[in-house]
Amino acid sequence: MSDWQTHFLPNNWLDACSYLKQQQQPFCIATIVAEAGSVPRATGAKMVISQQQQFDTLGGGNLEFSVIKHAREQLEKGTKSNHIERFSLAADLAQCCGGAVQVLFEYFLVDQPLITIYGAGHVSHCLCEILAKLPVQVQVIDNRQQWLDSIGQFGVNTHYHAQPENSVAELKANSYVVILSQDHSLDFALSLAALRRGNLAFVGVIGSQTKAQRFRYRLAEQLENPAQCDQLTCPIGLSEVSGKLPMQVAVSISAQLITLLEKHAKTGDRDQQKHQWESSNTLRKQLAGEQLNE
Repeated sequence: MSDWQTHFLPNNWLDACSYLKQQQQPFCIATIVAEAGSVPRATGAKMVISQQQQFDTLGGGNLEFSVIKHAREQLEKGTKSNHIERFSLAADLAQCCGGAVQVLFEYFLVDQPLITIYGAGHVSHCLCEILAKLPVQVQVIDNRQQWLDSIGQFGVNTHYHAQPENSVAELKANSYVVILSQDHSLDFALSLAALRRGNLAFVGVIGSQTKAQRFRYRLAEQLENPAQCDQLTCPIGLSEVSGKLPMQVAVSISAQLITLLEKHAKTGDRDQQKHQWESSNTLRKQLAGEQLNE
């Protein structure tokens, strides 16, 4: 696959989170949650920090330098627990402001589901616009570079591949595969390669009921285990949505994917959710009990 192609550059902390998520880079959101005295930024100011980049600002100077240094040290350790640190601008950082702040550090290690979209056409554009705002990683693979160039605006990963079906073997296990190519023969080749994997979370293909019947008949002939055909979702999307406009189809597909993602998360992430809840409770108690001193 080629390197990532994009025209997307984040211009605020929220876009930066989406950008780093799609780049599969761990990051930290640092937020001023309390202040006392003269400080460079008020409560609520945020910045986003990865090992190589930072976005937005907490006011610069030694405060920002120390926040970035602390965040990167914890990212290097793979820290998952959110925590609050106190910074005294005069006593600890030798800044003229003289005040003090408490900074909440929230870590995101980007262990998120991967959705691979084959095809960068009109439906794919609309789908990427939706999925880029969700806690998932998205990559689009196509054999038409000009279409990939136009889809990079959403901050998703794009890869050119002359024979997209050959890239299926490279997908990580439990990936979600959405097949929206411009060619029925390519759709079939991608479906066959994906079903042969046997370890993907979802394989969906755009098309009609007639296309689905033909595909299943041919797949049953070529698959080593014809029962693998049952893993194919075609037509993809919610049957209740009958609209044919690209955005209508994309919303239907997104709703189906979100339903599956939530179902899989409930069975696989209970321990992580418990950890996040306990961490949040600790932070709330810490915020309620601490007082800032000049």
